[in-house]
Amino acid sequence: MSATAALGKPDCCLRRMGGIMKKISAGIQEYLSGIANAFFLDHPLFGAGLLLLVSAFDFRAFLIALYSSLLGYAFSRNYSTPKVLKHYGLISLNGFFFGLAMAHFFESSVTLYLCVLLGSLALPYFVKASHEVLQHWKLSPFIFPYIAVVWIFWLSAPGFSLTLNPQAWPPEIAALPGLHTAWGLPLRLADALFLSAGRLLFIPNASFGLAATALLFVFSPRRAIYFIAGTGCALLGSYLLSTGAGVWEYGYFSYSAGLVGLGLASFPQKYSWRTIFIFCTFSCFITIAADQFLKRIGLPALSLPYVLTLWLAILSRVPRISLSWAPDQRLLVPARAQLKPAVHDVHESENAA
Repeated sequence: MSATAALGKPDCCLRRMGGIMKKISAGIQEYLSGIANAFFLDHPLFGAGLLLLVSAFDFRAFLIALYSSLLGYAFSRNYSTPKVLKHYGLISLNGFFFGLAMAHFFESSVTLYLCVLLGSLALPYFVKASHEVLQHWKLSPFIFPYIAVVWIFWLSAPGFSLTLNPQAWPPEIAALPGLHTAWGLPLRLADALFLSAGRLLFIPNASFGLAATALLFVFSPRRAIYFIAGTGCALLGSYLLSTGAGVWEYGYFSYSAGLVGLGLASFPQKYSWRTIFIFCTFSCFITIAADQFLKRIGLPALSLPYVLTLWLAILSRVPRISLSWAPDQRLLVPARAQLKPAVHDVHESENAA
């Protein structure tokens, strides 16, 4: 018996180790899928590739974003979290954007890392609170919670030793000079296109934007086309509005349009390509309006234009083809057809009498 028990112990240990490894593997895939949802792709390999790209172009931002997103993922696994937030990894995704934004807008200091720690702990509660409020309008919080937390630290920065990066978000974007005035217009447009794509993740680098777009094209060519075309629509709009100035080259007014096009394209039965490009172009105007409004109180627009445009598109949808909620069937029946059962019931009651 003792020999049999001794032989059975290794098998039991191997089964336990196998179970532990499966849980770890499933957790890693779930976390990476949440990061991949930054581009509406529920694919762990895309999330891993995106993290590798960030680490290659800005390792400091990668470390901060990795810490914030992992803390958010651990919260969603160990504390009560709505199923939809856990399924789409919105808490870890907001942590990812929060870390990138904090690394981009603030100089390195002990105070910054303390703020990242506090913000990462508070962010899951902002996500849950936003979900509870916005679900009454059938809206998703998307990445709005991270915006609110960054704004809090931005406004409180003068009160303690948290140094803002003056180059991160200029106070007067419209007064910026041309970036590559010696280049030809097609080359300037291409550079601005991929610079806008990089600015989306707070890494204003055309090479990073090109690499991120190429990675997206590998996993979903259709969505990559909508991403490029959406950014191009907003870039063309900002070029026409600039009336010869070179501010459009920096991508401040076109960085959110690509993600708008990508997000709306993930619901092909809901929006036509014409509607998608209209919203992408309109996001340029929302970005300009948000910048003009928020600079009065000294705040950057961050990803707010993208969130506002998506909310506008979702609220303007046709209820009959809605994917996220079922319309009341009485609204789909003509008024004349609704009166017929009532008249029929009256005749039946008279006959019964």
